[in-house]
Amino acid sequence: VKVTGIDPAEIDYVVDCCEEACGDMNQRGGGNFAKACAEVAGFVNATGSDVRGFCAGPSHAILDAASLVKAGTFKNVVVTAGGCTAKLGMNGKDHVKKGLPALEDCLGGFSVLISENDFVSPVIRNDIVGRHTVGTGSAPQNVISSLVTDSLDRVGLKVTDIDKFAPELQNPDITTPAGAGNVPEANYKMIAALAVKRGDIARTDIASFVAERGLVGWAPTQGHIPSGVPYVGPLRDDILAGKVKRGMIIGKGSLFLGRMTNLFDGVSFVVEKNPGKPVVEEAGDEAPAKKKPVIGIAVSGTEHGMDNILEAVKLAEAKGLKAVVIDGEDAHDKMEAMLASGEIKGAVTMHYPFPIGVSTVGRVVTPGEGKQMFLANTTGTSSTDRVSGMVLNTIAGVITAKACGYENPTVGIANIDGAKQTEKALNKLKENGYDINFTESSRADGGVSMRGNDLLQGTSDIMVMDALTGNLMTKIFSSYTTGGNYESVGYGYGPGIGEGYNKLILIVSRASGAPVIANAVEFATTLLENDVFAIAKAEYAAANKAGLKAVLAELTAPKEAAASSEEVKCPAKEVVTFGILGVEVIDLDDAAKELWKNDIYAETGMGCTGPVILVSEANAEKAKEILKNAEFIG
Repeated sequence: VKVTGIDPAEIDYVVDCCEEACGDMNQRGGGNFAKACAEVAGFVNATGSDVRGFCAGPSHAILDAASLVKAGTFKNVVVTAGGCTAKLGMNGKDHVKKGLPALEDCLGGFSVLISENDFVSPVIRNDIVGRHTVGTGSAPQNVISSLVTDSLDRVGLKVTDIDKFAPELQNPDITTPAGAGNVPEANYKMIAALAVKRGDIARTDIASFVAERGLVGWAPTQGHIPSGVPYVGPLRDDILAGKVKRGMIIGKGSLFLGRMTNLFDGVSFVVEKNPGKPVVEEAGDEAPAKKKPVIGIAVSGTEHGMDNILEAVKLAEAKGLKAVVIDGEDAHDKMEAMLASGEIKGAVTMHYPFPIGVSTVGRVVTPGEGKQMFLANTTGTSSTDRVSGMVLNTIAGVITAKACGYENPTVGIANIDGAKQTEKALNKLKENGYDINFTESSRADGGVSMRGNDLLQGTSDIMVMDALTGNLMTKIFSSYTTGGNYESVGYGYGPGIGEGYNKLILIVSRASGAPVIANAVEFATTLLENDVFAIAKAEYAAANKAGLKAVLAELTAPKEAAASSEEVKCPAKEVVTFGILGVEVIDLDDAAKELWKNDIYAETGMGCTGPVILVSEANAEKAKEILKNAEFIG
């Protein structure tokens, strides 16, 4: 109230998210801190409730508050929490045990006010929410992917589209002597490693990524207090000052502290610059004609010069389409910004690093009968497993064809390595209810496997293949009349399609001529006008309902089994509740195997402060000694 100047009577609701519990001996933990705090603060018109989730509690609570405000249920919601006395004592014990003074001598606390959109203050993006689900697992890569990249992929953003990340922000001056290491730095290294794996940054950029997008920990270490939320206030100031456009708050928690489960927990959300008031056009007597979406053409490395690009724009405009040229060394950065702001609705570019799980569906004109055919797929990687990728390519092809007006497109599989396994997998989906309209080869012996003749004739609407083959086919189909140096026919390599991917970017080649680039603009416009994202959502939902995940898992199971047969044998499973910190994330699996070698059952996980090895209480000291001797911990 003091900082914001808001009238206490205007607060409608309070959410308390500390780690403490209250109640009598018969109803321990049932009480309502929030309403009691509201009473003390003089919020006479407020009610409230408590949200608990160990260290992840504050992020859960802020998402609850943001949803209540956006839904119009309440106008002003305060999320608050005090420090945890039990954690204060626990942390002090670790220092005293090593002959140090109790370095942490304060209780933390915070309050966040979330209100209706004033079109000035930064906004919480309800559609960019990361979450660790029951099925995510505890492997560090899975945890970070679920909290950081999965939500970004759903809206077509990269890791580098987030200017600042705020995971646990414990003060390393306190945690390092206690044996937990530099917690913020460990988190940033994990996020950076994931960005490298996705191709968002180079391996050599890890250090600069940590320095530029990270924060030095400054918060007290009482569990929920440092878990992302300390940066909410400074993030607001940084955004209003123009220093930061977009930040991510990451709350992580260790549910195994509750002794009811070994599950990890966590949620994340994005705060970004307010786009301002939307422009509302007044309706006249007649509804205006539907405007064509603007498509950006990002010029980056064309082999035919700017005149070729400008000619493509003219050809597109002659068809009633809208296209703008995005030029310069930072063309991709400009393109990303224009897509994010809505200045353009889709883009055509000459190369793009799609994340794993997203690949492009090409559209060609076959020379045999002049038919259009979709090549699924042409660039990118749907899956690192070949057959799984071809199964996913099929779904991407169906989505693209339907978004281009093919109500029930026919599907054929190019007769290449993996074709038979792909056919079997797709038939399982079909038997389980996913509608796939297979066609027959034009050759006498028929079958779903398509020969070279079928590609030339366009026997199927969708031709399934791996991306490398598709890339080769696109080049041949688009330039077979020109000798190869100028692609003159077709629509390019197509849009990036993947589950949850909501950014429309189409690929053409550096050798693509003006007609192909103009056709790509038309391709993008058609996809947008037919709502390709809604079609994709429906198709993936139908495929998942038919058991897509199980089919893909079955395809990779033999490989995983073969790999695991060469690994160290895991001892018999037992209850593991003791966490050993300090192991580097890249060494986590090796550390667990080191314990297995010594007949100690261990699991890997992500604790509140980073990677953790979980063992039984009985094996705790022995396990620490083994890991120390093997130099996994100090």
